[in-house]
Amino acid sequence: MAEVFEGLKVVDFTEGMLGAVTTMVLSDFGADVVKVEPPGGHRSRSIPAAQQWNRGKRSVVLDLENAEDQEKARRLSLQSDVVIESFTPGATNRMGIDYETLRAQRPDLVYVSLTGWGQKGPYAHYKPYEGAVAAKIGRMMVFSGQANRPGPHYAAVQTAHHAANMGAVRGIIAALHVRDKTGQGQKVETSLMQAMNLYEFIDLVFWQMMVRFPDVFTEHPWLRGYPTLAYIPVRTKDGEWIQMANTVQRLFVAMIHDIGLGHIFEDPRFEKAPVLLPDDREELRMIMLSRFQEQTLEEWMDLFVNKTRDVAAEPYRTSEQGMTHPQMIHNGHVRDVEDPVVGMMKQLGPISLMSDTPGRIQGPSPLPGQHTEEVLASLNGSNGHHANGYGSEPLPTHPLEDVTVLDLATVIAGPLGCALLGEMGARVIRIEPPGGDLLRGMSLGVTANKTMAGSEDICLDLSTEEGQKIVHQLVAKADILVHNMRPGAPERVGIGFDQLMEINPQLVYVYAGGYGPTGPHSHRPSMHPIPGAVCGGVVTQMGKGAIPPADQEMTLEEIKETSRRFGRANEGNPDPNSSMAVSVAALLGFHARKRTGKGQYITSAMIQANAYANADDFFWYEGKPPRQMPDADGYGLHALYRLYEVEKGWVFLAAPWEEEWQALCETIGRADLLTDPRFATPEARRENDDALVEELGSVLATREPSEWEKLLIDAGVTCVRAEDSGPYQFHMEDPHVRENGYLTEVESVRFGKFWRYSPIVRFSQTSPKAGAGPLRGQHNDSVLEELGYSAEQIGDLEQRKVIAREAV
Repeated sequence: MAEVFEGLKVVDFTEGMLGAVTTMVLSDFGADVVKVEPPGGHRSRSIPAAQQWNRGKRSVVLDLENAEDQEKARRLSLQSDVVIESFTPGATNRMGIDYETLRAQRPDLVYVSLTGWGQKGPYAHYKPYEGAVAAKIGRMMVFSGQANRPGPHYAAVQTAHHAANMGAVRGIIAALHVRDKTGQGQKVETSLMQAMNLYEFIDLVFWQMMVRFPDVFTEHPWLRGYPTLAYIPVRTKDGEWIQMANTVQRLFVAMIHDIGLGHIFEDPRFEKAPVLLPDDREELRMIMLSRFQEQTLEEWMDLFVNKTRDVAAEPYRTSEQGMTHPQMIHNGHVRDVEDPVVGMMKQLGPISLMSDTPGRIQGPSPLPGQHTEEVLASLNGSNGHHANGYGSEPLPTHPLEDVTVLDLATVIAGPLGCALLGEMGARVIRIEPPGGDLLRGMSLGVTANKTMAGSEDICLDLSTEEGQKIVHQLVAKADILVHNMRPGAPERVGIGFDQLMEINPQLVYVYAGGYGPTGPHSHRPSMHPIPGAVCGGVVTQMGKGAIPPADQEMTLEEIKETSRRFGRANEGNPDPNSSMAVSVAALLGFHARKRTGKGQYITSAMIQANAYANADDFFWYEGKPPRQMPDADGYGLHALYRLYEVEKGWVFLAAPWEEEWQALCETIGRADLLTDPRFATPEARRENDDALVEELGSVLATREPSEWEKLLIDAGVTCVRAEDSGPYQFHMEDPHVRENGYLTEVESVRFGKFWRYSPIVRFSQTSPKAGAGPLRGQHNDSVLEELGYSAEQIGDLEQRKVIAREAV
């Protein structure tokens, strides 16, 4: 079979998870990836996950401080299609492999730059530690209150790395698309700081609305303590925990009946559940928690998997346990790889399942320098390869401006994935049911304004013949279609794969469901907390010792409190984790279509996307070290990677490497710690972590956050002030945000002008596109007129409720 990136040459100068997962995806789909490492190999190879991230690549050792090796790196870059690097801004200039130098000889080169904080501004030279970024910009305040203490709380899942890696893949495909049409390459940029903003749905916009419309936007959603009844975590008779996820009304009602509590709807207080008055809601919570204590995990899951079709529920698993989920195995999301260092490994499968151009793991991780001789021998003295077949069109304004996407997905995962394509210029036409998407009723429309940003919107009743006819007319002109309906439903409303292939055989058809179209769990519903429970993210976020042992006796109040902590730990990241993969799946299919001329069926499962978000632990081999877990109180991983409370605030310290530890001790005036036998080696520090926390904490407590940040950053140690208010305060006030243009003002029909996060992927020759979210049915008229409908016909469709719209 053809491979998506067959013949694509990639040079990878990145180190660690940032960039390595990007090129892992490229390799899985056929690219020839050459990884350039320093003598001895990257020190990140000491991270067990590197055996997974580096798979399928060729390794070349070059000393980029050496002029002769710099020249080899330059020549290697000039003979590639894509160069990707994650150096501190400015470092590539000293090495002669910066974009401007290479572009002068290779104007068709696609060059990707990944950073922690961006290309300029006061933090540009800060090291790319995700924990530092999360603390600095207020991300850790999203988890505040998970433990019973004030202040920011450590964010465990490496969401920024996931989003930045997936953004880089999107950027590469979009830049290659422009190159194919114009012959022009360009520089693609993103950063951990930008990528992390994809996970913030409420704070930035909600605060702006609270200031402007205080009578409408009153209580901030963060202030709500317990998860909704629809998303309740419950404890079973045998002490295990299950995540429920039934926010759709009919699913919630089905769940209540299936667990034997259907009689509660006879009580006037509960007849509208889960929408209840606060006291009634909390009483029903206790009834539900008590009921789940009456049966074991096995009994409940037998009911939910085998005896009912309409209850979303999964037990909490670690990442390694998630690899054994029957649907993971059925889909091929877990693959066996024989690794030369650690032996047989179970690794993540390719990011998307593609019917015609499937990905495959090209081989294990190479040894450092394993391919140096063969790769350097291929350098032929040419200053670049010159591909044929490029078009000669002028550069477009936006990289994907000639791409049309139909978004028939619901809630967050699919719509946000489509909106990310819209940020690259694609035309996204969102098709909602007449009553609108479920998400429109949440947070007074703020969340939907982000997930649908930049989309056009029409509301159609797809149960009608006329509604299906309109969709089919749109399909005939579309490039990509995304939906998340469970198997069988698409055919009932006229959008099944075979049905649409008859209309448009070039359509890239993406199923963005929870589990996949076939297999033992394919019939089951899934909402955002489900993959969070399956893939290990929630267990990790809970921290060491936070989940009571299964044999521990617990009162109902204690169960309620642990349920609250589970709900806080399983915050909104599983859905956007899935969105990142949906956007990549769509563009993989689009790029494959250029090779084959055909569309195909693509699965982007939420469980696989969230496995990728946990790619630092979603693998296994005999003797694999356990995952680093934060402490139960949410400070961090260990003494040298954690939050500290200091005078008038908080800091996050990131000094995991030996030279940083030494610089830290010297700078804070505690050189004695270097010779203290408790801390003299990394192993000793791990064994005496609590003591080291106490020693460092007593010193750090003596100064304010900004003092420590300046002092330690200047010494080469990452220590940042941790935002203890929230993302709004940081982004509206910080000069780094303004200098990098990380906010863009947009205008909504309902909200007026407001600031939103700027698109996370930037291009040097073309522009991204930022927009606000549409009202329900806002573009009925313009879209239907484009299809040839008259005003009279549109009015008739509306009168017969085939289409609907939202009043301003």
